Amino acid sequence: MIGSSFSSPGTIIWLGFKIMRRSVFFLSFIISVQLTANEMRTMIESIIQNVNSEIFSSHSMILCLLKEKPEVVPTLVDWLYEEWHPYDNSLTKEKFISFFTNSLTNDQLPLIFVLWKDDMPIGMTSLENESEPEFSDFPKHAAWLGNLHVVSDERKRGLGTELLKFIEKVAKKLDYETLYFYTSNLSNIKWYVERGAQTLEKRPYRNHEVTLFQIPLNK
Repeated sequence: MIGSSFSSPGTIIWLGFKIMRRSVFFLSFIISVQLTANEMRTMIESIIQNVNSEIFSSHSMILCLLKEKPEVVPTLVDWLYEEWHPYDNSLTKEKFISFFTNSLTNDQLPLIFVLWKDDMPIGMTSLENESEPEFSDFPKHAAWLGNLHVVSDERKRGLGTELLKFIEKVAKKLDYETLYFYTSNLSNIKWYVERGAQTLEKRPYRNHEVTLFQIPLNK
């Protein structure tokens, strides 16, 4: 306990880790905010163009920002509601609609990306900040992976891995040193760990338990 006159070595190490994490991120954030909106747009467009050219185009797929095709919002809402409502009954489709319609950006977080095949959406992911009080001990402007989803018919083809790597690349280009995220689904833990994620801890969140991860980006 912070207010106690005695702290165990484990407590001291953990508090030191949190302070160091905030300090390192603050320096990274100062660097990243020096980008102008135009520079950020140009950089994001370049990364999307590269991943499409190197990965997705050869499979008749294309990745783009949600801002470019906002008409797909209802489909994304259905995906995420079906996926996460069983874990969190406070989620509503209206909340998802509000989030997406207020996230049609290309020069600031959140950035939402949609993967398409034959003019049909088949996956999505996002890079965003986390403002929920349950995660207030993390840096305020930290980079968080969110909404990583691939439709069931396209799974086990490496698309989730490519979307994860893409978000890592975007975050790194924005000078973030760590990517944070969490999952409610226990079956996802092994998948993330196999792709370089480090488990931080489990904690309660909206009447269930989530597993928190980080991915160092300076590797």
